[in-house]
Amino acid sequence: MVQLTDEVKKAISKQNAFPVATSSQEGIPNVAYISYLKVIDDQTVLIADNFLHKTRDNILNNGKIAFTVLDEEKGSFQIKGTAERLTEGAMFDEVQKWVSDDLPKVAAVVMHIEDIYNGAECIS
Repeated sequence: MVQLTDEVKKAISKQNAFPVATSSQEGIPNVAYISYLKVIDDQTVLIADNFLHKTRDNILNNGKIAFTVLDEEKGSFQIKGTAERLTEGAMFDEVQKWVSDDLPKVAAVVMHIEDIYNGAECIS
């Protein structure tokens, strides 16, 4: 079972925007900066769907997702997994509470962690 380490969680907590990558069913890549991303537990990350368009389509049709985070001491971490999009339930309710009232709160994207890399080294 893959788990986010304390050092990866710490790096995530320090970053304000995250490059999040998805790909279409045909393999066409897409990268978008996401501001609302947080750790739920050692195996789960929550992303708010505010303005996702291509990312949303890719999640619905492919589900594979990755993001990267930079740590000043440890370098970069790449977190990979599978995402599901939810428009009801506890994670959707969390997005409703968490996201600024100035922004749309369309859905919750729940990422289940499958691999974690520090540079080229798989650490999970």
